[in-house]
Amino acid sequence: MNRVADPRVDSSSRLRIAYDGTATPVKTALFLVVCLAWLLPGLVGHDPWKTDEAVAFGVVSEMLASGDWVVPRLAGEPFAERAPLFFWVATLFAKLFGGFLAAHDAARLASGFFMAVTMGGVSVAAVALHGRRAGRISVLLLIGCLGLLIRAHEMNTDLAGLAGLSLGLAGLALAAPRPVAGGILAGAGLAVAFLGDGLAPALLLAAVFAALPFAGPKWRTRDYALAVGLAIAIALPFAVSWPLLLWQRSPDTFTQWFAASVATRWSGGITRGALADFAYFPKMLTWYAWPALPLAAWTLWRARRTLAAREDLRLALVAAAVFLGLLVLVAEAREVNAMPLLLPLVLLGVAELDSMPRGAASALDWFGVTTFALFAIAIWVGWAAAMTGSPAAVAQWIAREIPGFRYPFRFVPFALAALLTCIWVVVVARSLRTTRRAVVNWSAGITMVWMLTMTLGLPLVDQARSYRGVSAELKAALGSPACTIGAGVGDAQRALLDYFIGLRLSRPQSREASACDTLLAQQVTGRELPVDATVWREAWRGSRPGDRSESFVLYRRPR
Repeated sequence: MNRVADPRVDSSSRLRIAYDGTATPVKTALFLVVCLAWLLPGLVGHDPWKTDEAVAFGVVSEMLASGDWVVPRLAGEPFAERAPLFFWVATLFAKLFGGFLAAHDAARLASGFFMAVTMGGVSVAAVALHGRRAGRISVLLLIGCLGLLIRAHEMNTDLAGLAGLSLGLAGLALAAPRPVAGGILAGAGLAVAFLGDGLAPALLLAAVFAALPFAGPKWRTRDYALAVGLAIAIALPFAVSWPLLLWQRSPDTFTQWFAASVATRWSGGITRGALADFAYFPKMLTWYAWPALPLAAWTLWRARRTLAAREDLRLALVAAAVFLGLLVLVAEAREVNAMPLLLPLVLLGVAELDSMPRGAASALDWFGVTTFALFAIAIWVGWAAAMTGSPAAVAQWIAREIPGFRYPFRFVPFALAALLTCIWVVVVARSLRTTRRAVVNWSAGITMVWMLTMTLGLPLVDQARSYRGVSAELKAALGSPACTIGAGVGDAQRALLDYFIGLRLSRPQSREASACDTLLAQQVTGRELPVDATVWREAWRGSRPGDRSESFVLYRRPR
């Protein structure tokens, strides 16, 4: 019996939210609020941060300045380590919205765009595999994954690759009932994956294409062959066009890009570190894919006796196995490389969500509500300490970690933070206990904490992570030399120094280096860069506020 329509249910229960998979205006509004509140904060309002974001924006700023969209450049030099689609989209956003947003903020909107595509792809795949009730909850489970939160709001090409993978999986999910539509979507996904992040995500998707026919008769049909053939026919022209243009314009850059694209952890030979990396991704998933991983494990346990007949699980199982196998075998041990694994785990996690034991769902719900309530309290206490100096212990900790910081009161962020905190409290208090409530409350909780961080905490975080201040100090100490050598300065730092103060560093081995009277060295604690004291004299030293691991040292030739 429909609980809401039952006259025996009291009026207070009627006003509560039942997460039962049905669509109502209230739940639609709540879903949109959670998605937008998770997606938008963090995209604007702060400087580019290292490492991937700084590099990405360095390439975008060069595209804006030069108008060259074929050969990516970083601080004036060809940059051949990434595919160009994310840079193209970010440059386009910077052109469209750079008039009323800072260039880096406008460019960062590309991250939101690709994440929105990813969320749409996951929803389409979930509906195709598990029915309409799986669409929204799959998106909420995706944005609830801990490992995705920070990366989804940075400028990095991996987001374009993730979007391509989600479109590809959505196309494969549609391939059986609608082969033409599925083929078109899978082809778009393959093209976006390749142009977005290079060979790695395209290889993951192509491997799923090839593995599915071995997983069951559903994938050994003419319709599936039609879908795959159509996908390849659509993706191939896009995948070939840019590398061909790059090769025509700059053969050396093309060679460097191809070498970087096919590089694996084994490119440097068989080492102890490369062998140890076998366990990196399986161990990291225990927190990175939370809560999708335990829900996927529950699905497999629930379907353990009928797994061979569960065609709705086949695609996600194959994708999870292929993704994990290839990543473990060849991928560099970086957490950002684990993002593709979230997609099949989410599709598995929503399959048996409604069959979860009420006690397990309640435990997950209690854990999430308690955890995010404590985080919210900590953020509010930190904000109060930064504003008023009380509690004194917290204010002293902030002063120690970020020396010289003065917190500016901003009414709009404060009001948004207070409003969202109140909305979260009301939603948690008014929702009925269902198995889906745990996922909804978890996603709402992580969204609330993220928005508090990006409203109340953003000035603190930006002060600690931005290179704007130290760049200004360097410019004052540098003066106007003809050129400056960069020693040990990373790509991210080179890009940000170019953006903030227009400083383009010369390589130590370059022709013009011998004529340079200044040298900038990036020093990292424990790995100090030696500088010839007979040639150079230290003139300035600086770092970001509270940064104890990295500093810049400016040297001059003695006259």
